Amino acid sequence: MKHLALAFRQTIASLPMVGLIYALTLGLALLVALPLYSTLTTEAQGSLAFLNLLSGFDYTVVTDFMKRSGPAVKAVFGAVRWLNLTYLLLTIFLTGGILLRFAQLTSLQDRPLGAGSRFRAGLFWEGCSHYVGRMLRLFGVTLLFVLVTGIIWIIIGILVGGAVSSEYSEREVFGVSILFFGLFAVTTTLLLCIGDFAKVLLFRADAHGAFRAFGQAGRFVLANPLRTYGPYLLFILIGTGFFALYFLLENMLPVDGWLMIAVLFVIQQVLIAVRVGLKVGWLGTAYGIAQTLPQPAVRVQEPQPIQQPIREQPDEL
Repeated sequence: MKHLALAFRQTIASLPMVGLIYALTLGLALLVALPLYSTLTTEAQGSLAFLNLLSGFDYTVVTDFMKRSGPAVKAVFGAVRWLNLTYLLLTIFLTGGILLRFAQLTSLQDRPLGAGSRFRAGLFWEGCSHYVGRMLRLFGVTLLFVLVTGIIWIIIGILVGGAVSSEYSEREVFGVSILFFGLFAVTTTLLLCIGDFAKVLLFRADAHGAFRAFGQAGRFVLANPLRTYGPYLLFILIGTGFFALYFLLENMLPVDGWLMIAVLFVIQQVLIAVRVGLKVGWLGTAYGIAQTLPQPAVRVQEPQPIQQPIREQPDEL
C-alpha cells in the first residue's frame, strides 16, 4: 500500500504529463473519428433510419447500410489497424519519459512539497527518445513469450478438448474451455506484468539487455507475487470497473438527442483520461516496488600496481 499511495501522489503531481499523453491519444483517435463521421454523414444521405440506433442496436439498419455503403466504410475501418499500431508504438515511445518523471519525483521525496517537481516537457521527450530503442526490444521479448505460451495453451486445450469431447457433455466441455482460457489469461497478464517490471530494471540500470532484464524481472515477480502481480491485477480491475460503470450509465440514460450524446461523450473522455492516469500510475507503482531490489552490482577493477623495471646503476668508482 505504501508504493500505491506514493505512486498516486506522484501521478497527481504529474497531471500535466497525464494531460499531454491524453491529448496525444485523443489526437490519434480524431485522425480516424473525423473521416469516419464525414463518411457516415455523406453515405447516410439524410436518411432518418439511423435515428432508430439511438434506442439500441438495429441489425436491419446496419445491414442495409453496409450493403449500400460497405466499401466506403471499410476503407475507413482499415485505417483503424494502422491507428492501433501507431498507438502501440506511441505507448512504447512514452515509457522512458514516464519512468524518468517518476525517477525525478522519487529523488525529490525529502524536499518540501512542490520543490523542483515541476514537469518539464523537454526533459520528458528526452527520456522518451533515449530509452525507446531498448523499450522496443523489450516489447519484442515480451511479445515472444506471450505468443509461445499462447501456442502452448492452445495445443494443450485442443488435446484435452479432443480427449474429453466424447466422454463429457457440451456444458462440461465448455467449462474445460473456460478453464484453459482463464489459465491463458493469467499467464498472459503475468508475462505483461513481468514485462513492465523489466522496463523499470532496464531504466534503472541504464542497460540494453532485454532478455536479461526480463529474466531478472521474472524472478522478482515470481518470488513476490503479492507485492507485484497483486497490484497489477488491482489496476486492471479498477480500469475494468470504470468502463463497466460507463456501460451501465449508457444503458440507464435515455440517449434521445444531442445533449445526452454530448454528456456520454464527456463521461467517456473522462474515463479515457482516468485510464491513462491508471497506466501512468501503475508504472510509478512498479518503479517504487522495484526500488526494494538491490542495486545492480557494478564490477570495479582494483588498480594494479605499476611495475617498472629497476635500472641497474653503474658502479661508482
